[in-house]
Amino acid sequence: MSHVPLARKFSLVPEPYQREDIGFDEIWAGLQHGERLGWDTLVQQYRVVILADAGAGKTHELRSSAERIIAEGKPAFFIRIEDIDEDFAAAFEIGSEDVFNSWLNGTGEAWFFLDSVDEIRLSEQRAFETAINAFATRILDARQRAHIYISSRPYAWRTALDRTLIERVLPFERRLLEATGGDDEVGGETNSAQSAEDSNGGPDGAALKLYMLAALDDLDIRQFAYHQGVSDVDAFLTSLERGALLPIARLPFDLQDLIAAWLEKGTLGARLAVLQSGICRQLTQDPSILGLPSLSLERSLDAVRLLAMAVVLTGISSIRLPGSRAREAIDAEALLQRWSAAEVGALLTTGVFGDPIYGEVRFRHREVRELLAAEWAASLIDRVGGRAQLDLLIFRSQYGQEVLPPRLRPLLPWLILFDAETRDRVLALNPEIAAEGGDASQLPLEVRQTLLTKLIEQVVTPTSPLRGLDNSAIARIAQRDLEGQVLALLKQHHDNDDAIFVLGRLVWQGEMAGCVDTLSAIAADPLRGIYSRIVSVRAVATVGSPKQLHCLWRQLNAGLLPLPRRLLAELADQSPANENLPALLLDSIQLLEQRQEFEGTGLTGAVCSFVGRFPKNSSEANEAPLVALAVGFREFLSLQPHIERGECRISKEFQWLMKPALLVAERLIAVKSPAALSDPILAILAAAPELRYWRSHNDDDLKSTLGPLVQGWDELNDALFWWTVSECRQSKPPRGGVVVDDWPITWLGHFWAFDTASFSRTLAWIRERKLGDDRLVALARAFRTYAENDRPADWASQLREAVEGDPILTSALEAKLNPPVSQDALDYQQREKQRRRKRNIRDRKHAVSRAGFVSDVIANPDDVRSPPGLKPGEISGAQYHLLRIIEGEGLRSTRAQGADWERLVPEFGIEVATAYRDAALAHWRAFKPGLRSEGANTNSIPYALVFAMAGLDIELGDIPTPTLERGEVRRALRYATWELNGFPRWLEALYRAWPKIGRDFIWKEVEWELSNSRFDQPSHYILSDIVYYGSWLHAEIGPLIYSWLKSEHPPNDDCLRNCRTIIMGSGILPADLATLARLKVADPSTPLGQLPTWFAMWADYEPATAIVALNNLLTAGAPTEPTSFALEFLVGLLGGRRENSPVFGSFRTPTFLKELYLLMHRTIPVAEDIDRVGKGVYSPTLRDDAQDARERLLGLLHEIPGELTYRAILELAEIHPEPRFRDYMRTRAARHAVNDDDVHPWTLSQLAEQARRLSALPRVGATEAGDAKD
Repeated sequence: MSHVPLARKFSLVPEPYQREDIGFDEIWAGLQHGERLGWDTLVQQYRVVILADAGAGKTHELRSSAERIIAEGKPAFFIRIEDIDEDFAAAFEIGSEDVFNSWLNGTGEAWFFLDSVDEIRLSEQRAFETAINAFATRILDARQRAHIYISSRPYAWRTALDRTLIERVLPFERRLLEATGGDDEVGGETNSAQSAEDSNGGPDGAALKLYMLAALDDLDIRQFAYHQGVSDVDAFLTSLERGALLPIARLPFDLQDLIAAWLEKGTLGARLAVLQSGICRQLTQDPSILGLPSLSLERSLDAVRLLAMAVVLTGISSIRLPGSRAREAIDAEALLQRWSAAEVGALLTTGVFGDPIYGEVRFRHREVRELLAAEWAASLIDRVGGRAQLDLLIFRSQYGQEVLPPRLRPLLPWLILFDAETRDRVLALNPEIAAEGGDASQLPLEVRQTLLTKLIEQVVTPTSPLRGLDNSAIARIAQRDLEGQVLALLKQHHDNDDAIFVLGRLVWQGEMAGCVDTLSAIAADPLRGIYSRIVSVRAVATVGSPKQLHCLWRQLNAGLLPLPRRLLAELADQSPANENLPALLLDSIQLLEQRQEFEGTGLTGAVCSFVGRFPKNSSEANEAPLVALAVGFREFLSLQPHIERGECRISKEFQWLMKPALLVAERLIAVKSPAALSDPILAILAAAPELRYWRSHNDDDLKSTLGPLVQGWDELNDALFWWTVSECRQSKPPRGGVVVDDWPITWLGHFWAFDTASFSRTLAWIRERKLGDDRLVALARAFRTYAENDRPADWASQLREAVEGDPILTSALEAKLNPPVSQDALDYQQREKQRRRKRNIRDRKHAVSRAGFVSDVIANPDDVRSPPGLKPGEISGAQYHLLRIIEGEGLRSTRAQGADWERLVPEFGIEVATAYRDAALAHWRAFKPGLRSEGANTNSIPYALVFAMAGLDIELGDIPTPTLERGEVRRALRYATWELNGFPRWLEALYRAWPKIGRDFIWKEVEWELSNSRFDQPSHYILSDIVYYGSWLHAEIGPLIYSWLKSEHPPNDDCLRNCRTIIMGSGILPADLATLARLKVADPSTPLGQLPTWFAMWADYEPATAIVALNNLLTAGAPTEPTSFALEFLVGLLGGRRENSPVFGSFRTPTFLKELYLLMHRTIPVAEDIDRVGKGVYSPTLRDDAQDARERLLGLLHEIPGELTYRAILELAEIHPEPRFRDYMRTRAARHAVNDDDVHPWTLSQLAEQARRLSALPRVGATEAGDAKD
């Protein structure tokens, strides 16, 4: 595929959905609205998860981003998550171990792109956690410098559990920055005002952000098709719409195949046919171009089907190329025993596979791999005994119930298309499988009818396993022959919004016009859920008649409640171009609900799409709808209150309409419609620059189009100019409305422009305009054009002729040609002259001073090295200025920035640079930084300290084993707490060289923080640095903190959390920490606010006794607020949004998790939960954290394999405090049984033997001789 220049965009998942485990596919389309961001924004962030469907191009995006960053000279790495193991060095596909180690040992940042969660989850449930833990271990103390991007399919990302994992093992604390510079006096202080580095966190300040890779929009599809050689793009798009293939076309991989099919046949088929024809096209590409042998299609198909099944059964995604030494890859030559190495090489270089990397290839697209594996499985049925072998693989028994193994489940949506017996048996067990992929539209009508009934029954059941099912896949069974059944189901489940959401999609996907009236009533009902209304609107707009659409729209406009913005967005986005609709749209706009800040509804884009469907045609009939929209948009844009009274007279509330209004103008101007010269269009064009200036309104795409269109039509260009003059006069009543110059309007940057060709027109205005002030404006405009074009002599003569006989104009022209200088101007010029003189004097003095300084220090480098008369610990003027030169202007993230002494060499020479180095080395020994434990004021940052830290970094920064005297070690350690972010890079090596001195020093400061921090706020001194930057200190400081805690209480919760993290990182025995926690719980002097955390620490290792004690405490009502106590306990045990809780995890057994889950449900009732979904931006509370953690307990339980877990979940189904959860528990138990019975990965030798044995089975009905040939 040739490169298509698409700038992919990303949509931030709204905050409620970033935290809750919900099926993203249920809301996927709605989440696509809102602001879209590019890689330029994402690469600035530190923890990002990117969700995208199969074939959306997420792997390509991650690889390309890594390559771009490397091209910029920065370290970047692309790693497939399933390749992360103990042999970390072998995991890099982009980047290398040497670059990684260099980054790890340095201080700079790096970018890691980890792809992809869904692939690794196919191998083992906890494989993702294992891989992320391995990755986190390798980057450990460098994690604050790591930008990490993880890709996943939506269904594979477990929002609550996976987010908690990432935040626990890869936490990120925003770094502090401070300005360089400050006091210019020697011995002064640097600017100590610190600001947190922006990590683009959301409302809750979280570093981890969840994004969706936006699907290709219509413009992207057009561009893609054009670059791939489609001549009639409009016809191609129409065919996509008619065939309901647009959802497929929004993924680049699938779009490529659709285009190939279109170019080959001029038409498009069903999804199965599209993929199969694509596979055939890729396999029949001529390999001889690469000097490889040609292959028959039938033989190649058999081979890639076997290889696909091999990937599924082994769980190994990579396939070894002939001659490669790749170890963890499938040996294709061993499987394809009758193939030569050259033939295998030719096969693996076809388009079915991706580009070779390190001697390995992978299937280019997982869905193609699954289809091919299903075709291989189906081929077994044609062999004697093959069906029995296949059934042994697919249909299994676990805990007394028949289950389908997860490893083979992705094949089943395809396999049921190829064999009726397998289909009936699979769908009887799990009817939803038909909607999980494949192409359900190809199933027989009676099967689809039965399937639809079963699917809807499950959808309307709260315990349905379809909670995470892709509803767009359900719609794939849609054909018009289901219309009668869909209508009956709509009536049967009329009041169930979940059912309506699915059925509504079926209606518009299958063009079931007979169902429109029923859905129209739902769409008009303001009491229905927003998603059921949206899907109903889409069905009416796309399938219904114009009369039905108009009727619905009028009903919505007649409603008593405000109209939801997302509902109008759907109406506008889906409605066809119709002359009667603009009036309805304008009526709807004035009925809209209030816009919520940060809410993305897609309304602006939808209205633009609505406008764009009206044809560019100069006929009066075609123009009428656009003219009506222009009139209405202008009225809304002019409504008060305005953005800036007297300056920007554009409505605050309706400013969002500017882009659609400009699009209307663009369409009328493009065909030079007379309506483009009307007042509404002129008013819109004149107002746009004001909005751009006052609100940074982004209309760059339209500006680049409208500017040339306006300027290429003289009549419009000039009319717009005079309109803006008139508008300017009306907006300046305090000044009498006098405008006699064009500058008050020119500076804003309007769409009009004047060049050399326009000079004669503007010149003519000087005589033609009736209003005297207009003639002065015309003169000003003509003169500006004259001045902008180097004042041609003949133009000056023409200007004089134009004003001849009019004394006012003549005087004005003379004033422009020979401008008089007013007293104010003279005064201003004098002040400017004085300022320039002073600045020049200052600059000259600075240059002379700089030159003198350079000359002096070059002549006397020893004065830099050992300044005469300087007291110990002081910094000389020369040293200060050299330090400032090295640091430069801007922000520093480390106070050792002045250590780069070699930067002085180009200007000052090596002798001065080494003198600076030597001075810095001596200075850190002489300067004595203060400590908080000694009462020092750490808010003051003297330059003498910064210079000393530069010297220490020079001396110790790159030395693995420092050699200092004992006194020097003690002095060096005093600098450790002064680093801006964490500790100086030399501290670990120094500590290991002098462990006792180092430990005593660190402990002294830790003990001071523990004893002197305030109860109501954290001190952010040394404890947090040890947590985030000093994991190597945990083993040393942890036991000391543990001993201190035996007799003391932490001053605040923040200190307690930090102490817990450090102690657990020290290798302390879990029993010892549990003993401490048990003592604290029993100690009546323990602060009440810390008791829940101590209970959590106790339950972490001794859950049997701790849970009983906690249950007794909560049941007895000892805490005055038991619910709040339980909330704090859960957050302490499992972590919350803002902090993580390190755990030993002894409570993670089925019995204890079940008991905790029940206890928390009794104490934190579901009835009191806060529902955040669809409620806009919010600030998370402790309650949000607790209800998230409560439900994570069930997720943790479900992750534990085995029958004990299965029985525990079944027990919850009987005794859950919330009755409506009990059926759901039964569903979870069944799902657990399925996961426990998964097919274990096959070894390569097992696979080769089975493939050989199965291929030897005779075909059903084949003769012995014929079979021998096969």
